[in-house]
Amino acid sequence: MFKEFHYQARGRSHLRDGTPVQDRTKYLSRGGVQVLCLADGAGSASHSEFGAQAVVDEGCAVLVEQFADYAESNDGVQVKVDLLGRLVAKVAAAAERHHASPDDLASTFLCVAVFGNRFLGAHVGDGVVGYLKHGDLKVISGPDNAEFANQTTFVTSARALESLRLFRGSLDGVSGFILMSDGTGDSLYDPRTGELAGACSKLIAAVGTAPGQQSKNSEYRKRLRRLVDSTIRNATNDDCSIGIFGR
Repeated sequence: MFKEFHYQARGRSHLRDGTPVQDRTKYLSRGGVQVLCLADGAGSASHSEFGAQAVVDEGCAVLVEQFADYAESNDGVQVKVDLLGRLVAKVAAAAERHHASPDDLASTFLCVAVFGNRFLGAHVGDGVVGYLKHGDLKVISGPDNAEFANQTTFVTSARALESLRLFRGSLDGVSGFILMSDGTGDSLYDPRTGELAGACSKLIAAVGTAPGQQSKNSEYRKRLRRLVDSTIRNATNDDCSIGIFGR
């Protein structure tokens, strides 16, 4: 079993103008499947925090339900179509409840799920997914920023299916994963080299070596939240979200 940590912090610009935090993270464990999801709500979308919540809720649910089918399927395109269809339908339902257009709930989506000796994940938009394997820190999926750093693809974008990345593999030698929004990436990812900061290895190790059966307010979770609230958030004006698996 992997231990987990996930958290989202309101960006400094949002604190100044009264905008709510638009990032969301979620963890779900059921039947031995563990899922971490993260979504960064679009700053240009009026209800993006609801869209981000919708996709992390649905992402966790569908990956717990469909892990075996998705991990073993030989038709990766169909897996993408099915996963994206579930996310888009959830966003559309949330938009109807809020009397808004689905585009008003635009967000990115990043996830990793593990079971037995297999992992799978998916990524739409900016942000980064990385892992620590045999002691080496590697990027699995980097930002999709098109031509400009502030332009990306959202779950509700017309080219979302084209942009969606699906990755699957063995957990042999893997000691952890890290997911981050672009705000957190300002501290932990170098877009010039395409590499993660060495601190990511320490964060994965901190989660993996934490005492078992930790409460939501355990001391180690408080320390990690303080790190996001101070060091990581102070490097950007954006919301900062992060999800970590460690063992």
